[in-house]
Amino acid sequence: MKKSLNDDVVIHSTLESGEDLFIKDQRKKEYHFKLSIFEWSSGLIAEAIEVKKDILQGYHFNMLFDFDTDPEIAKEQFMKKIKRGINRRHLTKQGGKWRIGKKGILRGEILWNDDFEDTAYDRIFIIDGKRITMENFNTMFEAWEGWHFEFEILDPYDERT
Repeated sequence: MKKSLNDDVVIHSTLESGEDLFIKDQRKKEYHFKLSIFEWSSGLIAEAIEVKKDILQGYHFNMLFDFDTDPEIAKEQFMKKIKRGINRRHLTKQGGKWRIGKKGILRGEILWNDDFEDTAYDRIFIIDGKRITMENFNTMFEAWEGWHFEFEILDPYDERT
């Protein structure tokens, strides 16, 4: 669904108008996404949002294509990105808490938060489709004290995301 508020602003809702996509990861867990590929000022945008009760949890994927890209080819490439994303694991659960996995790498998304039930901060992370509060994020680093790190912010359309 696209709505034009005026000549400059267009609102698109993948959750409302996207096609249903059911996809399994390598562990045979099935995920439900809403998938949409639509034109934007800079080209074709592909967006997939995992359907969950709490929209502040779950996977969210984006990809940007040139205007002249065949939509079927775009969808095929985008599906590969989604499969790669849902098959990666960065977190492990130990003692009922999420921990950074053996590889010591985290990939995820930084989002606005307006649910302060479990956090005092207005930002959260989505890692492996899980909602991680700032407090949880801080706790994850306890086991890594004394180590060095590299922190890189990536554009949501970067191929490495």
